[in-house]
Amino acid sequence: MRAGGATRSAGRGAGAGLKSRPAPGRRRGHTTPIIIAAVSSNNEDNHMSFLNKITGSARSATIAGLMACAALPAAAQDFKWTVQTAYASGDDLHLSFVRLAEMVEAMSGGRLVMEVSPGGAFVPSFDVLDAVNDGVIDAAGGDADYWVGKHPAGSLFASAPGFGMPSIDLMGWMAYGGGKELFDEYINETLQMTDTVAFLLSPAQAQPFGWFETPVTSTKDIKGLKYRTPGLPVDVMREMGAAVVTVPGSEVVPALEQGVIEAAEYFGPKADMILGLPDVRKVYMMPSYLQLGLIQNFFISRDRWEELPDDLQAIVTYGVMAESADFYWKGLDENSKALATMENEMGVQVAETPRDVMEAQLVAWTAVLDRYAGQDEFFAKVLDSQREFAARVVPLKARINPPADIALKHFGFD
Repeated sequence: MRAGGATRSAGRGAGAGLKSRPAPGRRRGHTTPIIIAAVSSNNEDNHMSFLNKITGSARSATIAGLMACAALPAAAQDFKWTVQTAYASGDDLHLSFVRLAEMVEAMSGGRLVMEVSPGGAFVPSFDVLDAVNDGVIDAAGGDADYWVGKHPAGSLFASAPGFGMPSIDLMGWMAYGGGKELFDEYINETLQMTDTVAFLLSPAQAQPFGWFETPVTSTKDIKGLKYRTPGLPVDVMREMGAAVVTVPGSEVVPALEQGVIEAAEYFGPKADMILGLPDVRKVYMMPSYLQLGLIQNFFISRDRWEELPDDLQAIVTYGVMAESADFYWKGLDENSKALATMENEMGVQVAETPRDVMEAQLVAWTAVLDRYAGQDEFFAKVLDSQREFAARVVPLKARINPPADIALKHFGFD
């Protein structure tokens, strides 16, 4: 996964200190005051009141008109949010929030506008959650792998194997298996980000094992390998014997060129191609249980959220769901095209990860997860919830979905 990746390469200086920004808040609509002038006279003998000069029917019409004007609703309020993601401007993960902003603006008729900037625009990429909670920015995009340094349970909501559930299934756990409630507890209670409202969105496909000088043929090839990965997968690869080196995504290619690392994973075919990985390594290993996908987060200042009327809250909520679906569909299209380009035009060899290596990944994952669960009650509670949901969903999919290799062979796709 890109973890630090896109962050460090983030468009306008991810890693820079706090920068000036427009004050968070709203654009208010304007109402036109209704001024009713009362006409009076001190000379009752010589003057009649304004209303008494009006005939009965005219008086009734006038009063009805004034009452109707007074009953008119105030003009709809407009809202403008400053949003920063943790990713570079050209990263698919950043662009997901750009598309979400476009959806929300269109559905709200322009009443809610989100101005989305890349990582580093106002705060360093790893600080976007704190910035929202502190009111520095109105909203932010990132993923919970970024908060592992605050508490290791973050990866359980982002890219951990989820007992065999890819990210699209993990979103099902979030929505219907209690995962969203646990994520809210993680953000608001465990991390103490009490002034933040959190959403989960944009599930990605499983991430490849990565880029190597020669194909990995067994677990022995992992021993002592200088390998780049972020988050809890660092613990997993160390458990397998790798010499893990953590470098920002923007530095992965130079680190490979200079021998600082020998192999690396980043995110997926399109993102890896854009980063330039095919220029320095030609062996692309997949599949992998190291990161069985990714789920992103959308954080909103609680003050900004609660001032929205019900219809705009609904638009944001369902906009998140719409972008989640579109992000997954778009990923299928763009990653398949990028993989074909790398294989057919860039000399990349796509090598299948040996089964025993993937089994060893799960063994290592289990050791890492059990260790953290033994140390932290909340971590253990999240794991138990995932296991309960996966125990129903993973067998269902295995039993109800036909094996892919049959269709691959029949249609000539293998």
